[in-house]
Amino acid sequence: MAAKKGQQPLWLPIALFLLLLVLVGVAVVLELGGSNKQSRPPVSQHVTPPPAHHATRQPQPAAPHAPEPVKKTIPPPTPAAPVAEPAAPVPVMPVTPATGIAFILDDAGYDIPALQRLLRLNIPIAVSVIPDAPFARKSALVAHQAGQMVMLHLPMEPESKKYRLRMSPAFLASTMDRTKIRSTFLHDLALVPYVEGVNNHMGSALTQLQQPMQWVMQVCREKGLFFVDSKTSPHSVAARAASEAGIERASRAFFLDHDVEPLPLKQAWEKARTCAKAGRRCIVIGHPHPETVAFLEQNLTDEDRAHIVPLRSMLTPANTPPHLESMVPEGYEEP
Repeated sequence: MAAKKGQQPLWLPIALFLLLLVLVGVAVVLELGGSNKQSRPPVSQHVTPPPAHHATRQPQPAAPHAPEPVKKTIPPPTPAAPVAEPAAPVPVMPVTPATGIAFILDDAGYDIPALQRLLRLNIPIAVSVIPDAPFARKSALVAHQAGQMVMLHLPMEPESKKYRLRMSPAFLASTMDRTKIRSTFLHDLALVPYVEGVNNHMGSALTQLQQPMQWVMQVCREKGLFFVDSKTSPHSVAARAASEAGIERASRAFFLDHDVEPLPLKQAWEKARTCAKAGRRCIVIGHPHPETVAFLEQNLTDEDRAHIVPLRSMLTPANTPPHLESMVPEGYEEP
């Protein structure tokens, strides 16, 4: 049916109503969507680590902690201690050398059978070996194996022109400087094993000279050797140089066999006996002469054996003050 003229069509209100419903629905949908966006939690940028059994990263060491500053505690000042009085010097108590007879066998190194006969006397003997003798080393070995002391019989320049012309390269001479004295001494020392001390062979000229004797004693001190002055000259300064060097030392009292005839041998031995009975240090030097060996084999008594002591016990101890050196006097006879 056609609408009347001037009257609205029926479908128009219906269309407007439907349009309004659509607009309301759109508005509701938009409102709900906005509300959902506000209530949803924000997406985190943190990546969730994989489960423990899939982890491959090594644990990182903890950062070191900075040490706390140490507070220094300054102690209160202490009162100054009173100055102590200097202690009184402790008196030196020297080791008193033994008295009696000490026997040194000089010139060993040439006659082994004579040496062996003397060793069979069963008395303390210091065997002094000439370094360049043909049997020097063997003599030292024989003496050492018998439990006896070995010494170096150090060759030194004599006064006699005849003997100066016979000096071997083993001799220390007055023309040598310190370096040559030292090297010759050390070379001689290397030729004789088991050396504990030294005494001079000849040396009536060199032992009078202070400078060479000081050089000799310096080597003795360095090597821990004692020195016995054979006193081949009454003007020897060797013992004094040994004292100044602070080494163990002693001096010869008697030569047993300066003359190898029976009567002079007997007289020399009687002097040694008298010296020992007087409570002195009596160092006797003998040589492996056939006459000397036979004399000792035939004349040693039990009393003699009781008076014979090891040479070591008769030495003046190292660093003994000079004023105490004469506590036990040494016997002495001019050469």
